Amino acid sequence: MKKQILLIAILLCSAFVQAQEVFVTADFVSSYIWRGIDSGNASVQPSLGLNWKGLTVYAWGSTEFREKNNEIDLSLEYEYKNLTLYANNYFTQTEEEPFKYFNYNSHSTGHTFEVGAGYMLSEKFPLSVSWYTTFAGNDYRENGNRAWSSYCELSYPFSVKDVNMSVEAGFTPWESMYSDKFNVVNIGLSATKEIKITSNFSLPIFGKLIANPYEEQLYFVFGITL
Repeated sequence: MKKQILLIAILLCSAFVQAQEVFVTADFVSSYIWRGIDSGNASVQPSLGLNWKGLTVYAWGSTEFREKNNEIDLSLEYEYKNLTLYANNYFTQTEEEPFKYFNYNSHSTGHTFEVGAGYMLSEKFPLSVSWYTTFAGNDYRENGNRAWSSYCELSYPFSVKDVNMSVEAGFTPWESMYSDKFNVVNIGLSATKEIKITSNFSLPIFGKLIANPYEEQLYFVFGITL
């Protein structure tokens, strides 16, 4: 395991040296809602990654301010024209389930592994359709069979004056982590605006109204990006 970690570290260092762009950001959110699911209270969500010839590699995390709940995700994206391919490794742990990061036993791990693809129709009509499926990790139905948890989302960006907005709708096609059968689990409207602080610095803020018809829940999230 130590050799594998060292090899990964060397590869990452090499990638950062050759990267066309390295980025680091952090969001501060009033609550953490993911694909219509309540996933945490007020949190800080940092990210660190790099871009290289259409390939994006990054780590993303979420840590609550009040509880010892956190998430660490490793993601790989490849964009070619209007098509984007995704590979994600999600790891979550809570006070009730303090999983160890290097435990990959499928029935006792905090990891799930997912692949996906997204396609934008055109620049003039930027409707995007995305599909994601969990293929490994702790993702099982009550009967012990793998759930193959899947999520499909349609999203459309637009702007109103100087506010960037987006509307989205997501559903799950069968029984999975999202629902007990086919259901619409996420309908959202988001808005992002930059607040000018000085002549050289602007602070992006965003708000998102989210409904989960399956759970009959409504959420509003406010956030700041640094």
